[in-house]
Amino acid sequence: MLKLIEPNISQDEINAVSKVLASGMVVSGPMVQRFEQLLANYLGIQYAVCVSSGTAALHLALLAADIKPSDEVLVPAFTFPATANAVEMVGAVPIFIDCQPGGVNFDVDKLDDCISSRTKAVIPVHAFGIPAELNRVLDVARKYNLAVIEDAACALGSKYKSIYCGSFGDLATFSFHPRKLLTTGEGGAVLTNDRTSAMTIRSLRNHGYDDGDYRQLGFNYRMTDFQAAMGVTQIENFEAVLNERRKLAITYQTMLSEIEWLKVVGTDQFAESNIQTFIAKVDDHIDRDSLVNHLLTNGIEATIGTYCVPLTHYYRLRYGFRPGEFPQAYDAYKRCLSLPLFSGMKADDMARVVETLSSYEENLKIKLV
Repeated sequence: MLKLIEPNISQDEINAVSKVLASGMVVSGPMVQRFEQLLANYLGIQYAVCVSSGTAALHLALLAADIKPSDEVLVPAFTFPATANAVEMVGAVPIFIDCQPGGVNFDVDKLDDCISSRTKAVIPVHAFGIPAELNRVLDVARKYNLAVIEDAACALGSKYKSIYCGSFGDLATFSFHPRKLLTTGEGGAVLTNDRTSAMTIRSLRNHGYDDGDYRQLGFNYRMTDFQAAMGVTQIENFEAVLNERRKLAITYQTMLSEIEWLKVVGTDQFAESNIQTFIAKVDDHIDRDSLVNHLLTNGIEATIGTYCVPLTHYYRLRYGFRPGEFPQAYDAYKRCLSLPLFSGMKADDMARVVETLSSYEENLKIKLV
């Protein structure tokens, strides 16, 4: 099986984890502090707080932004459910924004019409590592005095107008899940330039502990030292991994260009993606799910892009959303295809993917018009 992604774990990470385990310091400790400092330095942000997952990071960022029950938070309709779930977790209401036509991030032109007196924050998501239109989002946020929480789970190393994603909002969250370019197994982080927010998040991740006492209701959202050891090792080599991935993606895209019914999703002229997911869109007449099964049958792992969240079971029942309310997000959900891309991927592997994709249409005897 040609896997969708292979976590970039080398002997260096194994040695680093083994060293921490041998030390006996397996909970949060000096390696977490070291990883936080390296993350902050890399992004040019003052404070980084590591936590147990990207979802935990979103949850704590919303609390630090003082989002309360019944507040409204603008979120993309096309994203992983964790973005909206975190809003629900604090008792707030996610207000879903449809995709930009033909794109994968939310349509900034639709933000104004979705803002009410209860709107308190906006969460731009950099889907698949593709930067959202951050300058325009910030303009809207300033106009209505909204907190900006960047969901940069997929976007470590991505840039918008030559500035790292995660550097624009009041707070930014990252994930270090195995599908991400930098992984600690599970894990996440919140970054901010606001000291009060950072201190609040540090307290909340550790049961509300602060200054010798438990001063608020908190959570067990800590990252372990052996997870952080992986992160320290990987971030020290991150630029090399990022550059290799971008070179591989260029070769891949060139090879795929011969398939007329499939288009690789790229960025605009102001953005630079980390290619966290190699994402493409199939034409309307192609059954994406059937195509995924065709690839799997031929030993190639592929999957959808992500979800039209308001049409998932939970949100459909809770808010009564119906098909047709988010046409662009639903179209992206039905047509996006994630293809294998990983460190060390060979040209022969790419050629195999291209050949298998090409054979799909022949096997189904579909005639292009």
